[in-house]
Amino acid sequence: MGMWKRRWCERALDVCGLCLLAIAFVIAAGVAMHLLGLSRLLDFERSYWLVGQAITFNSLMGLQVLLFSMAIMLAIAPVLLLDRHVRVDVLHGRLSRRGQRRLELVGHLGFALPFFGGLLWPAWRFVERAFVTGERSMDGGLNDIYVIKAMLPMGIVMILAALLIVIAALLRGRTPREVLHG
Repeated sequence: MGMWKRRWCERALDVCGLCLLAIAFVIAAGVAMHLLGLSRLLDFERSYWLVGQAITFNSLMGLQVLLFSMAIMLAIAPVLLLDRHVRVDVLHGRLSRRGQRRLELVGHLGFALPFFGGLLWPAWRFVERAFVTGERSMDGGLNDIYVIKAMLPMGIVMILAALLIVIAALLRGRTPREVLHG
């Protein structure tokens, strides 16, 4: 089971890396459009999901936001599970392994779980409102803005799931790394 979780985490981080690479290409396309004085890259005869009837400079900017939000929100949970996150904690390094686990448990139960748990409902409402109202860019950018906004609750759900896995491991006296690496 640990191997499966680790592979899932690595694949999720690979997808995030691909999103960042795609951002570079989208930025390059936007720069080229700007240098050539183009505001529209492609026009379509019918409307397509997300881009509507054209790929414009502004839709490329929206695509950058979507790819960036995917990269960030989808990376947090795997990074937490793989224990690759940055700790800004002067006590952690000075504590025994048992003390470190206890400190992490207090932090996750006292801060992270309530924080992300409290964010989930407003994040869901944020996306729901965009979906129900058909929110779209007013300047020729992306249609279906809810897709970008959906990255927030999706990422939060993944973070909460990761936190529960980490907390369960800590309660059993193990670190997430020990669980994932067997």
